[in-house]
Amino acid sequence: MAKKITTNPGKYTGSGQGKESRINLEVEVDTDKIVNVKPLDKYAPDSLADNAFKKMAQKIVDQQSVDVDVVSGASETSRGIIEGVKEALNKAGVDFNALKENGGQTAGKKEETINVDVAVVGAGGAGVAAALAARQHGASVALFEKTISPLGASTFAGGMFAGDSQQQKDQDAVVSKKWLYDEYMDASQGYMNSILVRRIIDESGKTVDWLNENGAIMKLVDAGTGGSYDHIGMPATLHGYQEGGTKAVTKLIEKFKSIGGKMYFGFAGKKLLQDDAGKVTGLIAEGDDKSLHVNAKKVVIATGGFGGNPEMRKKYLGDVNTQGQVLQNTGDGLNMAWDAGTAHHINGSTHYFWQTFSNKDVGDMAKLVGPNWMPVNALSNFPNLRVNNRGQRYASETHALDFAVHGAELSEQPQQTEFVILDQAMLDKIKEGGTVAIEDHYGKWKNHREFYMEFNFPTDTAENIKHEHEKTDFTALLNKLASTNVVFIADTIAELAEKMGVDKSNLQKSVAQYNDAKKKGEDDLFFSDTKRMIPVEQGPFYAVKFIARNLGTLGGATIDEKMHALAPNGEPVPNLYVAGADASGMYGKAYVDFEGGTLGFAYISGRLAGIDAAETAKAGK
Repeated sequence: MAKKITTNPGKYTGSGQGKESRINLEVEVDTDKIVNVKPLDKYAPDSLADNAFKKMAQKIVDQQSVDVDVVSGASETSRGIIEGVKEALNKAGVDFNALKENGGQTAGKKEETINVDVAVVGAGGAGVAAALAARQHGASVALFEKTISPLGASTFAGGMFAGDSQQQKDQDAVVSKKWLYDEYMDASQGYMNSILVRRIIDESGKTVDWLNENGAIMKLVDAGTGGSYDHIGMPATLHGYQEGGTKAVTKLIEKFKSIGGKMYFGFAGKKLLQDDAGKVTGLIAEGDDKSLHVNAKKVVIATGGFGGNPEMRKKYLGDVNTQGQVLQNTGDGLNMAWDAGTAHHINGSTHYFWQTFSNKDVGDMAKLVGPNWMPVNALSNFPNLRVNNRGQRYASETHALDFAVHGAELSEQPQQTEFVILDQAMLDKIKEGGTVAIEDHYGKWKNHREFYMEFNFPTDTAENIKHEHEKTDFTALLNKLASTNVVFIADTIAELAEKMGVDKSNLQKSVAQYNDAKKKGEDDLFFSDTKRMIPVEQGPFYAVKFIARNLGTLGGATIDEKMHALAPNGEPVPNLYVAGADASGMYGKAYVDFEGGTLGFAYISGRLAGIDAAETAKAGK
């Protein structure tokens, strides 16, 4: 008989901190059980937040417990829901010990066997491309994804690179393969698999055309349209998502399913199966209530790296690092591949790209102003003085809009932290004339609109030109955020240093040297373009703290140009492929400095892995 958990049955509200905002909910309790958990916020139907809430609510009610596993890919949302439910249950006076005793025992998992030619683990860009290409080449294919809906770096990205797509040919804008190769060489300083890099470049245009044919609509856009000022005038490589990454990946999955592919959301790859000779023969995939034994002639691993795994980041990247943008990318596929005999190939390559705020700082700002904290990001878009947490100027500020380069520079600073230093004169100029009064980033496209979607939001030069000319009072917002550990305001540089917690002498020297370089027209320290430098002269003075922005890790498993996983002796691990961010060979220490490199490698390597897997499986090789 169930124990009484409360003497106050009824409906109670609670809230918890999600990724960027509070999650509000209602919990209905009876005297001996949790009856229902429902959202008080509106979510778009079938969105990640909607699906995550439904999944978490079902788990809490089914298990009569708040000690439930988070939803993969929505961990912060899940924890916010748990926090809100606990708050509501506390209001109801629930006895948590009694609730725990009432909690239902999880039933044993059902088991199911699946037989396919090709199994693909991970439904991001690389995995979806592999699955679709393999199915189109005649193989039976099963695609496994541990999240409950499409999610991953490919859904957040803006687009992929290519050199000779049909669009580039039609616009007489084909990019030299030598130029592309040299860019990879410059970024890697030779720490790359040159054979692999050449094949990826050669297949880039074909892959863009193939993606467009299959519903992931991508359009060639000018370099620099996404705000990377230093890229203006470079060859146009980026084929930008026209409907956003989530919709593109979803459409590719729907295409895959429409031609007989089998999609399994909510199933994480756990272990590769091998015979006595070491040949990969399939895998085990686990869901909440079912275990799948998958017999497959070929397996493709494409799980997105380990940016969401703090233990692996510390082991392979060092004591100081920042988490990747995709928290569910926890190295599952890499560990499976390594356990099966694939060679480790970690060379410290991480996609540091621009800067961001820590999760805690986002939460603190959101508590004060809700989502209105987001415009603070705009203050990182200019070549203002930047100092590290020792108060030292550390690099040319005119790299700040060259996102990959600046991200790499910032990652090398203590605690991967920087402060952007502003003065009141800059804020007054923006208030009177918009950010264009500081620097014109989009005027080039005044009569030539460019458009694509990144992070599933529009990047529209017409709108950006409009926003650049909007008169904006940042002073009021910064004053509201001055109680956080993000924004610091003072009447003098010495006082600002004290509030920031940095060395006063270092900061004063940094400001003086920066201002002097601006006045002389020559930067003797880091050789910045002094015409773009912004003086720090008129108080009050402001500092905004950022940390390095890690989009995710790049590499870990050794592969060849056919995406075969390789053992330490250089021979293929039979029947195993690795694609996308799990695969090494495309990058050295730094991300390539043109637009669309990572997503390009994901889709291209996945497509090539899928084709080879299908053709060799059918041929019995």
